[in-house]
Amino acid sequence: MNSIPHLNDLLFSHNCVISINIEMQDFKYDLSLTMSSSNNPETAAVTVKFHDVSALHLKGFGGGLTQFMDLSVTRIDDGLDRVRYELRDVEEEKISFYFFSFSATVQKV
Repeated sequence: MNSIPHLNDLLFSHNCVISINIEMQDFKYDLSLTMSSSNNPETAAVTVKFHDVSALHLKGFGGGLTQFMDLSVTRIDDGLDRVRYELRDVEEEKISFYFFSFSATVQKV
């Protein structure tokens, strides 16, 4: 699955943050975001791995269940190296970052 509209649909229907992880690979940062449609651990989840992340902004995270209610991924066409897309929380601006590519998997219960 490598379609931006499909990714946006998945992120819209899965708004509860289950986990977030950042790791460095070859001097580039990858961010894994696992989201569910509810805080019930029995609910199916989607994990998206964003590759070559930059300009990460995160605010208001934690202190209980965190939800990203209106995440949107858009294509960036301004010629920057290693920046192809932007993810941002349109409604509450809790998270935003740029990235080069992504992969997504859905875990079904």
